[in-house]
Amino acid sequence: MSPGLVVVLLVVVVVVGMLMAVKIVPAATCAVIERGGQYRRTLSPGLNAIVPLLDRVVARFDMREQVLSMREPLVCRDHYVCEAALNVYFEFEDPSIAYRVDKPQQQLERAVREALREFAGIVDQDEFVTSAQRLTDVAYDATRRSREDWGIRLKRVEVTDLRGPDSARR
Repeated sequence: MSPGLVVVLLVVVVVVGMLMAVKIVPAATCAVIERGGQYRRTLSPGLNAIVPLLDRVVARFDMREQVLSMREPLVCRDHYVCEAALNVYFEFEDPSIAYRVDKPQQQLERAVREALREFAGIVDQDEFVTSAQRLTDVAYDATRRSREDWGIRLKRVEVTDLRGPDSARR
């Protein structure tokens, strides 16, 4: 091999290595880096450097406020089916959540749904339709674990619609 070819190959390898070492993280986003299957660090927005071939991005999180909208049919104590619609506003505080919870948005939604079903089971339909504030408190309390253990900050819970039964007793 000629010395010129060796120099060109060496330059190409160095340039490719430098390009692999640079990670650009968009604004209001963070990226979780792991090395050898273990959490290494969290990349903040902007230009970041990693060790190519050893570090890898395993998760990206949008750090802005997000909304989880849900509409849930609920069976009240007197066996009427009522419906609640609410919005849960939250944001991720700690990106290492990727190692504590699988699919955090779905887990948050599941916790709220379970709490709503439990609440509906102890009130009758007349009380259910008039208890928007209690419903908000129940949903907020149901997410306590996600706030404390998972690194999710709950901003607010809004009940957007409460409907009584449209049909006869079931």
